[in-house]
Amino acid sequence: MSTPTHSQAAALRTAIDTLMRRFKIAESEVSDGKHLNQIDMQVMLYVSAHEACGPTDIARHLGVAPTTITSATDRLARHDYLRRERPEEDRRAIALRLTPAGESYVSNLIDVQTDHCRMMLEALSGEDQDTLIRLISTIAKNED
Repeated sequence: MSTPTHSQAAALRTAIDTLMRRFKIAESEVSDGKHLNQIDMQVMLYVSAHEACGPTDIARHLGVAPTTITSATDRLARHDYLRRERPEEDRRAIALRLTPAGESYVSNLIDVQTDHCRMMLEALSGEDQDTLIRLISTIAKNED
């Protein structure tokens, strides 16, 4: 691996900023007037993929304090996107599940984001599409 130059890092930051704006627009397309912040959306995406997970699982995954997740789950429960359950086998634990409204929000969000990704990839040749996906996947794996 080589050390990237300042101008390379700045160019990447600018490109990522443009892509992030496109995803923010996608998020507003599914908001139904209930604007969620990034943590709230990440919580919903995690719960969607890990049904009955606990708040500490999400905090660990996102690398945030458990109190941050408590605040997010409070907001999501108020919006009727998330519900907390107490499993019978351990009444001290909290299992998080999406409500039907939460499931719909996540499904719509993923659909809109996927459509935006498709539009972005259309600007590239098939070979460049595969290369971009491979490179971004490599970076993402190093972040987890």
